[in-house]
Amino acid sequence: MSQIAQPQGLGTVVFTTAADDYPAPSNRAPKFFGDNRAARRVVDRLTYGFTRYEMDLLRYKGLEGYIRYHLNPAGIDDSALDAYIAANYPALVMTPQVLSTQQSGDLFNQMVRSRLMRAVFSRRQLFERLVECWTDHFNIWIRDNPPSFLKVADDRDVIRASALGTFPTLLRASAHSPAMLTSLNNDTNTAAAPNENYARELMELHSLSVTGGYSQSDVQQVARCFTGWTYISAAGATQWQFRFNSGVHATGSKTVLGQVIPYQSGASGQQEGETVLNILADHPSTRSFVAYKLLRFFHSHTPAQSDIDAVAQIYASTGGDIKAMLDHVLHKAVALAAPPKFKRPMHLLASTLRALSAKVVFPNNLQNPLAAAGHTPFDWQAPDGYPDSLQAWSALLLARWNFGSSLMNNEYGNPTSNPPTNVSALYTDTVGDAVTAAAVVDAIDAAAFQHTMPKAERDALLAYLTPASNPGSTKIREAMGMAVAMPSFQWY
Repeated sequence: MSQIAQPQGLGTVVFTTAADDYPAPSNRAPKFFGDNRAARRVVDRLTYGFTRYEMDLLRYKGLEGYIRYHLNPAGIDDSALDAYIAANYPALVMTPQVLSTQQSGDLFNQMVRSRLMRAVFSRRQLFERLVECWTDHFNIWIRDNPPSFLKVADDRDVIRASALGTFPTLLRASAHSPAMLTSLNNDTNTAAAPNENYARELMELHSLSVTGGYSQSDVQQVARCFTGWTYISAAGATQWQFRFNSGVHATGSKTVLGQVIPYQSGASGQQEGETVLNILADHPSTRSFVAYKLLRFFHSHTPAQSDIDAVAQIYASTGGDIKAMLDHVLHKAVALAAPPKFKRPMHLLASTLRALSAKVVFPNNLQNPLAAAGHTPFDWQAPDGYPDSLQAWSALLLARWNFGSSLMNNEYGNPTSNPPTNVSALYTDTVGDAVTAAAVVDAIDAAAFQHTMPKAERDALLAYLTPASNPGSTKIREAMGMAVAMPSFQWY
């Protein structure tokens, strides 16, 4: 399992993805994937980046077994990381009442650092990637007020709790989330002072899509249905929980997407909003939009309409079962014929640490390259979530290139921890006994590329390391930093 030292503060806990620290995945003979390029594509698409352990796991379980394994995160032992998260990020299990008393900056740091540690070291890799997908889909800016503390509960009780259930369940959980209702101002949406913000984003971003066939009249009518959806503000054991305030609910019937929703008085008025959610969850535009989002995140930047239609049909036949849709998407995504995707900055950072069997001894500093690249988790202010397109990230190449160089120069390390630096572990685990330029390149190719580095990139590293017969540690570290900036590592 992951290597852990007994903590004497955050900096002394050591995790690594090195294969030797994990048990053998099976005592059976390998079933599948003798080809490194095909195997790497499978692991890269399901996880935050290959590790030797994940590659072995794929070979032993075969493609179908490997996908089923990751589609059942509850059956994956992640207790070592769970214990670390619980010990070092206690806010993640606090009630909203307790969270409201905490410093917003501390909550922000705990959320970001725990997210990064999970991306790099969790065994439940597919689950963590899906959590990122839904976090962007139902985006809430954590620096907003009060979601600075309510987002902690939203991440735990909405996104993570429903990530692999059904989309209608996830949509309803988000609609009842105080963090979402305050972020999009529905807590101030009353009959006397209508606020259409949540109604609009519910249809544009969460369900139908901007081209999903709704009108401004639909926005107004949906807003009327959701008047009174707020949270309990009075101090006490139930403060910050969802509440329907019938006293401010709009009277009269409403018409949404051509369907009449009769007015219901008193506490029954909440049902009007529930009816809207049912209409949206079962709408053909929602099926297509969810299909598009899953395909875009796991398969390609621009999924084909035929693929969108196929996944939308699975939504229709299963009631929006996320696991069933994702199973289909993953089988498309792992094919070598699937177009490559450009790694977003957090994906790049996590995949680098995973490929090089990093021992993270001071995760705090790893926020810095994410901030420099514009991809700090939970820190996208607009409600649409971080973009997932080549155009959005290809203009920020310098920060991406600097990451590998800074990592190998130990700019993210902690000299007082044990082991004393991050980079020493990376250097030793990756290069080993290699001293010649050719041997060093072979070692980097094996560790960080699973023997799939293109010839042009190998030649570039060789040219950098020669003519010296023994390049030396500084030159080798620089070559390792250059390797993770190569195009074949930046794409997956």
